[in-house]
Order: sequence, then C-alpha cells, then structure tokens
Amino acid sequence: MTFSQFISLFRARRVLCYILASGFSFAGMFSFLSAGPFVYIELHGIPFDQFGLYFGFNIIFLIVMTSINGRYVRRFGALNMLRFGLTVQFLMGIFLILVVALNLHFYFLVVGVAMYVGGIAMITSNAMAVILEDYPHMAGTVSSLAGTIRFGVGALVGTAIAMLPAKTEWPMVSSMAFCVICAMSFLLLARRYK
Repeated sequence: MTFSQFISLFRARRVLCYILASGFSFAGMFSFLSAGPFVYIELHGIPFDQFGLYFGFNIIFLIVMTSINGRYVRRFGALNMLRFGLTVQFLMGIFLILVVALNLHFYFLVVGVAMYVGGIAMITSNAMAVILEDYPHMAGTVSSLAGTIRFGVGALVGTAIAMLPAKTEWPMVSSMAFCVICAMSFLLLARRYK
C-alpha cells in the first residue's frame, strides 16, 4: 500500500463515487445510532430495558438483506445488487419522512428504520465488489480508503445530529433521508465515469 495508490484512487472518479455512495449510506445509520435512543425512549416511551429488542429489528433486517444478497449476487451481479440495496434504502428514507409527517404509529418508524439499516449490508459489500473488479491489485488500499471515508462521513453526520436540539423525530429522519439522497446521487454520478 503506497501513497501513489491512494492518489490514483482519488483520481478515479467512478471509484470515488462508489466509495461516497457507500459512505453516505453508512452515515444514515449513524443518524439513527445518534438519535435513535432519544426518539425511541424519550419521544415514544419505550422502556430503557426494552430498547435492545427494538434495536434487534435492525439486526434481523441486516441478516435478511445479507441472505438475499448472498443468494442473488451471482445471478444479478454486484452492481445490480448495489442498486437494489440503495433503492430499498432510498424508499425507506422517503417512507420515514412520510411516517413522521403523517404522524403514523411508532411501529411504522421501527420497521422503516430497520429496513433502511438492513440495506447497508447489501450496499457496502457490493460497492466494494464493484470497485475491486477494476482494482483487484489494490484490495488493501481500496478497503482502507473506503473504511476511512465510510466512518469519517458517519462520524460527521452523527456529530451533527448529536449537536442539534432534538425535540422530535425530524432531525433523525431528515438526516437519514439526506444521507441516502447523497448516496443515490453518487451512484448515479458513477455512471458518467467509465
């Protein structure tokens, strides 16, 4: 792993688009991790000792999406599975906005968040697979750059959410929607760079 490899990856706009798509998708989860306990416990009155049960729905959907990905990635390819995962997450971002805007039952929020988070299992792995198709000789460099950007964007988003005065679900769901819109935009932008 050399500095010149990092430079070449930063110059590869398509690669950078996939890394940023994955990074913003991941950052949406950080919005939930930062604001979710407040939303679930303080706003919706979930007992503190039951929060783990609700959080467990996210894990269930991560497992489901990982299983779906494992079953279909060979048939449809990593890029199509990446698109599918981001589409699911994008639809859930819109759904969460509607849940809050229409003041729907709390369980809709829980399911929407879980499906949003579940999409990450499909997005991050397939983004890496797509990048490594072009750069198999730089797997370590690609992985370290993608991980750094993913956690960096997530940390920035999580910090921003934590600093906002939270009195409603809006900071959490709007941040999640914003992140997936950014992720989808980078995925679409990647098409321009072959």
